[in-house]
Amino acid sequence: MLVALAERANRRRSFLLVSTVLGKHLPVPAARCRLAGLALGLHVAGDARAARAERALFGDEAEALVDEIESVPALTEQPFVVIGMAETATALGEQVASALDASLFATTTRQAAGMQRGVRFDELHSHAPAQWIVARHGGWPDGVVAIVDDELTTGATAARLIEVLEAQAPRERYVVAALVDGRADGDGPLGQCAARLGVRIDVVALQRRGAEARTQPGWSGGTLPARSANGQPASTVRDVRLGFGGPLQHEGQDRAARRSLAEAAAVAAAEVGPLAEDALVLGTGEHLAFAQRCAALCGGALTSSTTRSPVLVSDRERYPIRDGLAFANPDDLDVPGFAYNVCASQRPSIVVHFQDRAHRTRGQELLAALQRAGARGLVAVTLAD
Repeated sequence: MLVALAERANRRRSFLLVSTVLGKHLPVPAARCRLAGLALGLHVAGDARAARAERALFGDEAEALVDEIESVPALTEQPFVVIGMAETATALGEQVASALDASLFATTTRQAAGMQRGVRFDELHSHAPAQWIVARHGGWPDGVVAIVDDELTTGATAARLIEVLEAQAPRERYVVAALVDGRADGDGPLGQCAARLGVRIDVVALQRRGAEARTQPGWSGGTLPARSANGQPASTVRDVRLGFGGPLQHEGQDRAARRSLAEAAAVAAAEVGPLAEDALVLGTGEHLAFAQRCAALCGGALTSSTTRSPVLVSDRERYPIRDGLAFANPDDLDVPGFAYNVCASQRPSIVVHFQDRAHRTRGQELLAALQRAGARGLVAVTLAD
């Protein structure tokens, strides 16, 4: 099963589909995360290996298949530009880009700072609706645009992004790719958008799921994690600084930039050293693709990420979110951040990934929260200067 149902403190939509393969809210093996995105990319390309990759998601073959697909990506008739949706599908988008050997990979972002060239569009059902996409100086490359998200509820957010992109660089075809398609039957926002703009929009998903029943607040009996007043970690955090000078994901990364990032991941993995299978590699916010790559290279540790999503924690039977931490969000200190099912005291080590030095500085309260929860062997990896 690709998803479980949880409750969140959000008036717009009180339920949350928690993915068992995404590596966002639930720690999962790194190979499973990467294979899920690669399988989705193969489906977009119509590659026959997609079915085998799906079957291997929860098996022993996942790691070998990841290596195989990344070594021999899908052949496509047209080049692809891949855009991963923040904050949940940034890593998923990077994996789809790898499977398609995309000419460009970029992400949307919720970080408004530095968005002078950004164009805003909204994800209306979200607790943090504002998103930006960078308006590229040289324009968007030719080819099919694949917009990647973890799940489709109505398709309205993807439709808004397509309208923004079409205004910048018109093209004939878009693909919306998701792990789970939960739209109701009928054209919906994507069909209406295609008709209005005169473009083709295809939808590809690993799983089709009917619209979830709207839960009433309090059904889980859960509580929201609370922040502590003490935000300074002890001095026992080991820092690994990489000094990566290439473009970051929201700025757009061509094939050469992605190769450089993969090389940086190998350096980071060597600096961190081998990790036990129950160790945790924790991405932060939108910065989780690099963390997942590093986790795979460190011996296949588990991986997940911090999130803005205010999910309730409960010990209710079969409820997926059992443990939670709260802290100032390294992406934006005025916004609460959360990490779920970390179970810090049970991990032999935890490696936390930050995008750049400023991100690392703003991550002090996150590191302190992990230490208060019993984390040991705590490492902080900083990608860029």
